[in-house]
Amino acid sequence: MREEERLMSNANLTILPLGGLGEIGMNMTLMGYDDEWIVVDAGVQFCDAGTIGAEKTLADLDLLAEYRGQIKAFIITHGHEDHVGALEYATAVCPAPVYATPFVYHLVNAKHEIFGRGRRPDIHPVAAGDVIGVGPFEVEFIRVCHSIPDSCALAIQTPVGMVVHTGDFRIDKAPFDDHLTDMKRFRQLGDAGVRLLLSDSTNAQVPGRTKSDVDVRAGLEKVISEAKGRVIVSLFASNVMRVRALVEIGEKYGRRTAMIGRSMEIYGEAAQKAFMMRPPAGLVDERSVERIPDGELLVLCTGSQAEPRSVLNRASLMDHPDLKIHPGDTVVFSSRIIPGNEKAIFKMINNLTRLGARVIHERTANVHGSGHAQRDELEEMIRAVRPEVMVPMHGDYRFLVAHKDLAEACGVEDVRILENGHQFELSKHDALITDHVSLNFHYVDGPLVGDADELRLAERRRIAWNGVIAACLKVSRGRKEWEVALKIHSVGVPYFDEETVGMARRYATEQLLELPLDSSRQVIEDTLVSSLRSYVRRITEHKATVLPFIEFADD
Repeated sequence: MREEERLMSNANLTILPLGGLGEIGMNMTLMGYDDEWIVVDAGVQFCDAGTIGAEKTLADLDLLAEYRGQIKAFIITHGHEDHVGALEYATAVCPAPVYATPFVYHLVNAKHEIFGRGRRPDIHPVAAGDVIGVGPFEVEFIRVCHSIPDSCALAIQTPVGMVVHTGDFRIDKAPFDDHLTDMKRFRQLGDAGVRLLLSDSTNAQVPGRTKSDVDVRAGLEKVISEAKGRVIVSLFASNVMRVRALVEIGEKYGRRTAMIGRSMEIYGEAAQKAFMMRPPAGLVDERSVERIPDGELLVLCTGSQAEPRSVLNRASLMDHPDLKIHPGDTVVFSSRIIPGNEKAIFKMINNLTRLGARVIHERTANVHGSGHAQRDELEEMIRAVRPEVMVPMHGDYRFLVAHKDLAEACGVEDVRILENGHQFELSKHDALITDHVSLNFHYVDGPLVGDADELRLAERRRIAWNGVIAACLKVSRGRKEWEVALKIHSVGVPYFDEETVGMARRYATEQLLELPLDSSRQVIEDTLVSSLRSYVRRITEHKATVLPFIEFADD
């Protein structure tokens, strides 16, 4: 019997990743058995300059909608946007209950109240250690450390065996919140037998272990204790336990804290509701930071990735209404310099330095630790779980390959690298990629959600790079030739000055006058567009978009 036939003769578990494999972000994985499915995470990926106007990329919502009625639950591992940011859109096309920890529950509800446009996701709070039944699955939530609180891995009991999904994790012996990754439970699962491990690959190429929170705290405390002027720390607002630790350090050294940035408020309030935490005492209102003596102020703000409208980026451009950079300020980036953001970040650092600030970041001081396990921790997880089959998850393709090599070195005999859209079938005895589903990603542009064609992204890019020409033509039939009056206006076409516009107008007019008098409207429009486009391309080497507006005088 052929392998494919033998596999399909068994009852199979199907794994279908829609995002997060071969890329960072947009994590979403479908898991199904006998037409009953769960979805693990529903994240977004933030767009770059190539998606003109779009802010976020979503998984294929049209494909997800095909499973409407079959999806029994969404299971969320933690509250980062690349795992939960698409939840509102996903549950709109596929209504189903959502199971997530209390912090995610309060965070999603808070964001929905501020930014939401559709129906609020139906979230059921669960805690680490809880087990829920969903169709043929039993899902256990297991505590893990990450850079956001209330993060969990999943132990999913399926008809073909145990599946462990680590979510994003690290193994820290001294985290800020004292909640350790539950390695004892992972070893118990390994002892009982694990059919499949799906594991975070973000730092699979980085040797050693992640920096412990206790070491990061010591590094931050050293910087704050030695600073003479104000200290401004920029970090992700989602790292609420580090935010709390910074407030405590500030108090220790006689500094009052100001938190600036809307996300600081949103994540802080979610943490207070989820963990019954009291808000920090003595916070400085952001409008009052200039009234506090420099040596007595600690500012926590967003903008570590130089996002255009973020607090720190605006302050570096002297554009923020409340936060002004003073000579002698110490600015600390307590976050990773994410690949792809280096140019914008270092430009912002230059601006801060020009204003007289001393800038400290992860490459110059011990002020940040990753939320993702490095190679030694990934090996510890593999050796604890001891899976029969492993699929590296969450990361660029090279990260997946590095994780595969590590797993094979640990003795895992069957390691599969999947990409988004690969349909992976798993039985009690076999594993096989059976299909590659074509995916059509969706995009968010303010209130608009659609695929690349619906949002005209290719057309937007073309216009942005090459510019637009509006050609207003009045035309009528004369006795021997067409009578033509043509006006041209351009936006964004390089080197298209008044003289060049005049030459283009004359060239297009000559082409139109050569047309036979019985030419149709379509022929006239095509001639107008092609003549202007070819002339502009010859002069500028750009393919401008031409918008024709034609009025027939004899109509």
